[in-house]
Amino acid sequence: MKIVKENHNKLIIDVLSSIGLSKKQAISAGSIMSYADEREISTHGILMLEKYVERIKDNTINKSPEYVWEQKSNSIYTLDGDQGMGHFLGDLAMKKAIEIAEDKSIGLVFVKKATHYGASGYYTNLAASHNMIGFSSTNTMPLIAPTGGSERILGNNPISFAFPRKDDSPIVLDIATSVVAAGKLILANQLGESIPKGWALDKHGNPTEDPYEGFEGGGTLLPIENHKGYGLSLAMDILTGILTGAGYGSKVKNDNIGFVMLAINTDNIMSEGEYNERLNDLISMIKSTKKAEGYNEIFLPGEIEQINKNKSLQEGISINDNLYVELKKLITSLGLSPNKYFD
Repeated sequence: MKIVKENHNKLIIDVLSSIGLSKKQAISAGSIMSYADEREISTHGILMLEKYVERIKDNTINKSPEYVWEQKSNSIYTLDGDQGMGHFLGDLAMKKAIEIAEDKSIGLVFVKKATHYGASGYYTNLAASHNMIGFSSTNTMPLIAPTGGSERILGNNPISFAFPRKDDSPIVLDIATSVVAAGKLILANQLGESIPKGWALDKHGNPTEDPYEGFEGGGTLLPIENHKGYGLSLAMDILTGILTGAGYGSKVKNDNIGFVMLAINTDNIMSEGEYNERLNDLISMIKSTKKAEGYNEIFLPGEIEQINKNKSLQEGISINDNLYVELKKLITSLGLSPNKYFD
């Protein structure tokens, strides 16, 4: 099943608005979930819509938050999100970081009392679109065990950087600190597929190939490269949980998540010409390096996702059959017509 971007975005906005979410929050959510799905980052796209609906209905997500800004220094602000939609709060926070960096070289924003914000790369890509280097991270509900442990303590707290390029798409790194995002297990369970060993442990601490046992059944995701992923997850939790005033570790709940957004104005460090000349030289080194057996091309971070986006804009965004059925049920249950969005 394919759905054009405009209908994909409208579907999300209509669903969230129909249950009372403020329009500006719904618009942000639609943009960011569409960003994910058109790049085939399906774990953070419309797959999550039903969960967001549930969280709005049970007041985990505040329909009309009264968020509060506080200035900490010339280049640092905090945002109390009042449990608003994480996509909206993340969008606000990165735009504020960019605004600060225009004048102060660096803009840094810490967010607390937030909810899940979707794909980290959206926010750093936003900074890159303003010719700035972007960094973003968020903590999440506990999903992974520290190295040597068997219970959820830390989130799979993602790390994203984006680096602008003249006349080309930015370099965008967006990785979870677990081997895979939890959404991959949700998707595998939805499709009735097994998962590779090394992705997750079951609730007893044993390796599992059952996606349900590895996540929704109480298991834990495994950190990337063992102690390295554990260390990165801990570092991100200190930045996004401890330093923001949000929840941290096992104290993170769906309504007290923390974010950090950073924008760096490269024009205030070196000229745009020098930056691009040096960056292009590095990219040329990478692209022209001798290929390993079985490889015809070396991709930059975010390059494959950009190829996917270009394809989606031409052919439509892919939705698997099971998700299509679930979305139709959700849409109908809210009194909306599926025919408005699907051909």
